[in-house]
Amino acid sequence: MSEAELTGLSINCANAVLQVVAIYFSIVSAYIAALHYFLNQAPFLLKSIAFLFMSGALAFLGLTIIAIERTTAGVITALRDLPSRVAAPPPTNLYFGLDLLAEGRIDIGVMAGWAMAFAIYLSLFYLTFLHPWRRTS
Repeated sequence: MSEAELTGLSINCANAVLQVVAIYFSIVSAYIAALHYFLNQAPFLLKSIAFLFMSGALAFLGLTIIAIERTTAGVITALRDLPSRVAAPPPTNLYFGLDLLAEGRIDIGVMAGWAMAFAIYLSLFYLTFLHPWRRTS
């Protein structure tokens, strides 16, 4: 593949990540709203079904992001291995000011994303099943 094609693929990968993150925040926001407005007073079975449904949606997004991560790693490797490449294109070269392409390290952002998602998931578990909600009439 040419550098132009690989650059296009890297931009597509970045767009796919942004779309998954947007969907993730939509699902989590809707679940938090449901917890606040009615799910906090729901019986255990309904809470369990709602949490299981959200868990399935998040698992699907997780599998999608793993596929995107592998594709991105392949594109970055292909860009790095191009013989005539002087510098990587800006979308893949700099990530928070670090030249991760030269270091071959994209896993810093990936691990931060997984850690954030896991922490939010545990927080939602606590709010769903363990938090002592005050009853409002």
